[in-house]
Amino acid sequence: MLAAGGIYVKFAVLGAGSAGQGIAGYLALKGHDLFLYNRTPERIASLAGSRRLKVSGILEGEAAIQAASCDLETVVSNVPYVLVTARAGGHESLVEQSLPYLQEHAVIVVFTGYWAALRLQHLLRESDRTDVTIAETTLLPLACRVVEPGHVRISGEKSTVRMATYPPDRLNSVYEKLHAYVPQLVPGRSVLETSLENYNPVIHVPIALFNMNRVEEDSETFWFYSEGISPRVARAVDAADSERLALCHTLGLDLKSAATMIQDYYAVKGETTYQTIKNWEAVREYVLPDPLSYVREELIYGLVPLVSLCDMLKIPAPGARMLVGAWSVVDGTDYWERGVTCERLGLSGMAPEEIVDMVSRRKNDV
Repeated sequence: MLAAGGIYVKFAVLGAGSAGQGIAGYLALKGHDLFLYNRTPERIASLAGSRRLKVSGILEGEAAIQAASCDLETVVSNVPYVLVTARAGGHESLVEQSLPYLQEHAVIVVFTGYWAALRLQHLLRESDRTDVTIAETTLLPLACRVVEPGHVRISGEKSTVRMATYPPDRLNSVYEKLHAYVPQLVPGRSVLETSLENYNPVIHVPIALFNMNRVEEDSETFWFYSEGISPRVARAVDAADSERLALCHTLGLDLKSAATMIQDYYAVKGETTYQTIKNWEAVREYVLPDPLSYVREELIYGLVPLVSLCDMLKIPAPGARMLVGAWSVVDGTDYWERGVTCERLGLSGMAPEEIVDMVSRRKNDV
């Protein structure tokens, strides 16, 4: 298959879970050169040997992988675009370890961002690699899961996914480079949009909490979305989502509800959040791998920063606060202590207009 514009491009993908294998297969089937990294060898053993990835679902084919390795230098050297699909807890170590090997003016795109463009800026300064740009997206462009070693299924494709950079003056350049290869990407106004538009925390965290028995005892057969949602669980989703939207409004962001985004991304019909998730065909039979690890990520990088910002800006957030508190109790972990706060994002003490100024209008400050 001919690559976009007849140009073949090198991509490194860091993280060989469902997301990483899905986007690697998607791009490789378009004719690009893919280099895949995973921290542990077990997950990529079959790919390292065969260098072939079977793709099924909305795309079908056998994708050629140039390399699948646990050695970062092998994967990221001389590659202009590094796509980070690993979980948020691994973002910092992956970027830090990759920086010595990245080519000049490389672009790192974090799918899904969870405030990565702000969280990781200190690494660029400390290593004197401010030539590197960190972009983040709201969500993954694909719905995918690993069926078996060497086989990934792509069940859905979002119509659009917002992308932003910090500093913001680099966005247009990054977008112009990447849009031809990942056409779902659209430019966002700022990293506030990409991080606050992410609906995963307000959906995954309450569904898992109120289906704890299935999550703990039967997660490998639990259809997380279609079986996990109910009218009352949807109320908890709506409560946290309304607080997210109140924060967005205070920051001047015109973002949509989680249900509306699902409807737009996947052409789903539904008058309520409950109906929308029930009718979400792309993930109807989706088994969320290791759901507790997703919940922990979304508490630390999603709901804690949401509540932290709401507290600073005097916005009530009882729904999200309840979810963080409940999970702190049932998990025996103080997520308020572990989570990302305004202080960690460099936003402490700022008024709404100061936050917007910092992420939207300030020139290169790294």
